[in-house]
Parts: sequence; structure tokens; C-alpha cells
Amino acid sequence: MTGAADRIRGRPTLTRGDVIAAGARLLDEVGVEGVTMRRLAAALGTGPATLYWHVRDKDELLVAILDDSLRDVVPPSAGPWDRRLVDVLQQCRVVLRARPALVLVLWSARWDLGPQTLRVADTLVGLVADSGLPDVEVADAYFALFSVTLGTVSAEVHTPGNVYPSEATGTATGYAHLDRYAPGTDPARMDRRFDYGLRVIIDGIAARVAAGSPPG
Repeated sequence: MTGAADRIRGRPTLTRGDVIAAGARLLDEVGVEGVTMRRLAAALGTGPATLYWHVRDKDELLVAILDDSLRDVVPPSAGPWDRRLVDVLQQCRVVLRARPALVLVLWSARWDLGPQTLRVADTLVGLVADSGLPDVEVADAYFALFSVTLGTVSAEVHTPGNVYPSEATGTATGYAHLDRYAPGTDPARMDRRFDYGLRVIIDGIAARVAAGSPPG
């Protein structure tokens, strides 16, 4: 009834897609804590009550934004399990790095997630299982790989360009190993470090499978 009345009066009908898109823009501007239904309603030129036709509350809105953001993450249709797995995780990193507030949404939502998010998670777990790991280890390996992905995104977003001081100034800090290896988060090396982290875990998975997965 509301939509029909709006069309009669010539006012555009607000859709769930409109609400999610505006919510995503607001999330980018103010972060998770700053998003409120009242603020979103104001951005859309409507009242908060209108939004509840489309989303139950702020939590459902945030989960919907996460779901919409992951919609285009699609695994390669063919190839070895490890290459397909890395490809999907790289896509996830791109999505989350563009909208880093979603990392908090992902953790706080527990498993009350949308179909696209669950599809991506199911794909990742399935690719890990394709490695041949025993069932009891599949979730552990999935968690390790996804933790590297989320940790990398957090490091890139919260400490961009964080070069270790001795590397930046050429003056030793007195911490020999930090001076020598300079484990910073500068963008020039984060792609390599992300790939390295995934590869170390994947190589470990392959080694466990080849060895008959001895007890860890």
C-alpha cells in the first residue's frame, strides 16, 4: 500500500537495495558505531519507521551490507584446490580492504549471516576439504587461512605505510632482529606478505595430507 501511494504522489519508492546502498555509504563515512537507523533515514530523506519495512534493525542492515559486498566474490570454475582457494581469499581481501568496517561486522554477526556471505564461507571450507585433510582438521585450516586474510586487512587499514624506524631513517634502534628484518606493513610489501602467509598454511596442509596428517 505504501509503495502504491508513493507512486501515485510521484515520490520514488524506497527499495531494500536503496536502503542497503545508502547504509554502505554511511558505514564508509562514520564506521560501525556511527551508523544509526535515524541517521540513515535522514540521509534517505525519510523517517526511521520506513526503514523497518526493509531491515529489522541496525544489525540486519550491517549484515545485508556485508552480504551485498561479497556478492561478486566467485571462485574459479576449474584448477587445483589451492589456486582456487587463494583466488577466493584474494577477492575477499579486496572487498574487505575497500570497506574495512565489515571485518567487525563479520566477527560480531556470528553465523547470523546472509546467503552470499554463507556461500563464500561454504566455498572456502569446501576448497580446504578438497585438499584431502581429515574432516576434523578442515575447520581449523579454514580458520587459519581466514584469520590471515582478516589480519592482513586490519594491518593494511590501521597501520598503512608502517615502515620499521631503522629502515626509514637508516639508524639502528638497538633491536637487532627488528632492525635486520624490518617487519613493517608498508603497502609495497603487503601483497607479498599476504600471499606468503597463505602459502605457508597451504604448504602445511599439503604436507600434512602427504604425511597422513600426523597429530599436531
